[in-house]
Amino acid sequence: MHEGSITVRLPADLREIERLNRLIRQFGELHEVPSRALYAVNLALDEVVTNIVRHGFEDPKDQEVIAQVIAKPTEVITEVSDSGRAFDPLAIPPPNLDAPLAERTLGGLGIHLVRSLMDGVDYRRADGKNVLTMRKRIR
Repeated sequence: MHEGSITVRLPADLREIERLNRLIRQFGELHEVPSRALYAVNLALDEVVTNIVRHGFEDPKDQEVIAQVIAKPTEVITEVSDSGRAFDPLAIPPPNLDAPLAERTLGGLGIHLVRSLMDGVDYRRADGKNVLTMRKRIR
């Protein structure tokens, strides 16, 4: 795997997620990121950016989401930032997947998916921005 990074600035528009996925796939292929790790990173990014666009802004017009992906020899680090309302997705308790469907609360499965795909997920609020950092080890 080759070291490198890419930063993508996206308008807060769900139609931009396809472009993000394509750019991350190209980046991963260029830097020889193993396909399983690249798939996990892209799926996690898709979930996180979708939630930001859908829920993060009062009005997504003229807003943006910034995604940075860094390939290192032993891991891929992804940082997603936005200036939407403060929200720590890690504060959401894990869903009770053993509960009957009728008793489960709505939502929360996206961050559960991200946590299960990634080897580490951290959140911080800095300079008026939500910053979510995800790490995927390369095995």
